[in-house]
Amino acid sequence: MFDESLVVQSAVSAFNNAALALPAFFWWGLLMLPLFYVTYKYGNKFLDIIGWTKDSIQNRIIKWTVIMSLLWLVLFGGNYIVLRDTETLLPFVTATIAFIGMVFVGNITRDLPIPKWSGLTRRQKWQLLFFCALILGIIGLTDTHTWWGPILQIAAFIFGGYMGRRMKRDMPYIPFISVFLFLFTIAILMQPEFFRFGQLGNLTLLHLAGVVFIGIPIVGSVMLRNIKPSGKIYKSAYIKLKWLMRCIVALSGCLFIMTESVPVFLGTCALSGCLFWLKIIHAKTTPEHLADKLLMMGIFSFGLVTVMPVISCLAILGWISVPQNNTLQEIHTLL
Repeated sequence: MFDESLVVQSAVSAFNNAALALPAFFWWGLLMLPLFYVTYKYGNKFLDIIGWTKDSIQNRIIKWTVIMSLLWLVLFGGNYIVLRDTETLLPFVTATIAFIGMVFVGNITRDLPIPKWSGLTRRQKWQLLFFCALILGIIGLTDTHTWWGPILQIAAFIFGGYMGRRMKRDMPYIPFISVFLFLFTIAILMQPEFFRFGQLGNLTLLHLAGVVFIGIPIVGSVMLRNIKPSGKIYKSAYIKLKWLMRCIVALSGCLFIMTESVPVFLGTCALSGCLFWLKIIHAKTTPEHLADKLLMMGIFSFGLVTVMPVISCLAILGWISVPQNNTLQEIHTLL
């Protein structure tokens, strides 16, 4: 009862549970509202200054989202002391995220030349070795709870970048970012304390809503891009099926709130995809730019949850770059 470790753990748990009542990412989001407003108001002028066109802005946003996420994973990860369970799959999950992200980074930078060792001076060789050692050292520090942790993370970064550079075709940007953000969100749900998302206590409604607002918009964007409207379902049957799916999705969402379970989260997203499929199949046409807007909504929520306002601002720039119609009505037709 009076064991020192138990006393310390109880105190830490009490402080963390109190902190969970007021999620940090939510208050950071409120503090960033002036920045988001300025980005929305003057974003077009900023795009003109940096030379991003509406044709290329989406790919640029995806590139920087992946790069910033990898930097976030390296610089903010590594604190395995906060884990509630000593037995965890987290090292392999973070290594998988790093590997997939570096495949993308290597793919988009494969045209950049790598300096040849024979063509470097002695001083340049030492500078290159020092730079590589520094980068690999920082990456290795993201997992020091076991002797093989740094090796795993460094190998994931190196082999991911190598495979990306060896690819002959360009990776599809939108499918990749959908999978990447979804995997990152699952990792946050698996070990919320490691990702500074909550420690040693049940997550609040705001925490759970944050991950839902990442997953469901991304699912909606994927369905809109891959399912063609055909108007096949009769209206009477469609109304019954629509309300049935709405009830099932709502019940699944309630179950996710009660359990905070990753499988339930995946099931909720899958059921939401079925609802979107039903809506799209029944419709004769779908809003032209709604898929892009939903993707930007998912990226914006991801930036909020991970407390990376740069990513959220990039999503706002992507939002204002598409024609602004009645977005709420468009989303309502999908739900």
